[in-house]
Amino acid sequence: MLVKFTVENYLSFKNRTSIDLTASSLTELRDANLHVSPIKNLTLLKSLIIYGANSNGKSNLFKAINFARTFILNSSKDSQSDEPIEIQPFCLSTESIDKPSFFELVFIHNAVKYRFGFEADATEIHKEWLYVTTKNKEQLLFERDFQEITITKKFDAASSNLTTITRKNALFISVCAQFNIATGMAILKALNSIQYISGMQDRFTINFTIDMMDDPAKKKYIDNFIAGADLGFTETKVERFKLTEEILEKGNVPKEIRKMILESDEENVVVSTKHAIYDENNEEVDNVYFNLFVSESLGTGKYVALSGPIIDTLLNGKTLIIDEFDAQLHPHLSKAIIELFNSKENNPNGAQLIFASHNSSLINPKRKLFRRDQIIIAEKDSYGITNMESLYDKKIRKDASFEKDYLEGKYDGLPDVKMGKGLRLFGE
Repeated sequence: MLVKFTVENYLSFKNRTSIDLTASSLTELRDANLHVSPIKNLTLLKSLIIYGANSNGKSNLFKAINFARTFILNSSKDSQSDEPIEIQPFCLSTESIDKPSFFELVFIHNAVKYRFGFEADATEIHKEWLYVTTKNKEQLLFERDFQEITITKKFDAASSNLTTITRKNALFISVCAQFNIATGMAILKALNSIQYISGMQDRFTINFTIDMMDDPAKKKYIDNFIAGADLGFTETKVERFKLTEEILEKGNVPKEIRKMILESDEENVVVSTKHAIYDENNEEVDNVYFNLFVSESLGTGKYVALSGPIIDTLLNGKTLIIDEFDAQLHPHLSKAIIELFNSKENNPNGAQLIFASHNSSLINPKRKLFRRDQIIIAEKDSYGITNMESLYDKKIRKDASFEKDYLEGKYDGLPDVKMGKGLRLFGE
């Protein structure tokens, strides 16, 4: 479970900026939208929604989380040994361009709270640290200042042999995991439970869902998820096959390409949706299967693609981050997915959904989907710097009309559109 993420000097985040999933003292929607963590006196939000104009930094936040996660998981691999670190500091200021970027994650794994962070530029790690909280007291496990790594007695003793072999462009915690140090492995396992997907690029997402469908028990959950959406079908079918010479020849595939395909071990997959066939009396007499990505709408394809990560997240208490979450989805489907996460029955393990949206109807007070500490506004100032604040931080009243006030610009985060205000596209 993610508790807090902080970034500084990365992409559009010049200043230190955080998203915090620690629940505030607000009384609204406590039963549905909050999860009592195994850490004493720590209650977490099950979902966060982030608003803001295009280019205000919503996607940059997700890119920062995904970069930190991926770098922690992979930096110790031999394949990364000679590669620069893909750091992109805030480049619109001479003050920040040559400084390291800062990343820190606070999370819970196996009922233990950790705080891990690092500072790095394109060539090396400047600082790295790991803290653990036991009995409400935070204790240092190790800290790093460039290549000087100091380990405390609280950290795994065997890790002391790894300080001298840690490369300047690799994280010490990643090296510890590579050599089976228990705490290092726990950290990487925890970060593996934070998943990022783009709502506009679903290739990875649909592959993940297809793999889940191979498990009959998980496929049952996915079919239940699909059946609840009233998409016109209630079941899916996955067929895997290899292209043969005969199939390619019938398809008039050129010989050179045909040879390449036949030599490849890649498996072809078709996902089909089951539809009923009715007679003249509207009695169901048969079924027909449609190719999901040929005969169904883009929105239907996206909903099916998202089903795997959503079910996996709910079953295992993970954190799912989705950029452009509701693009191509009907607002009622978006609402239904959010309600799954903000639910005791369907989300008993404290799974979390963090997403960006332009659909203001989701924060209409009548829908009662979000608390004020779950609604984040991203705003970019005239110097290109992204800032983020929740409605709770902005001290917005409980009885305010969130959607109406947001669209009227009272919370910032809206584009300053010039069209229709005397702008001339053509001519002088």
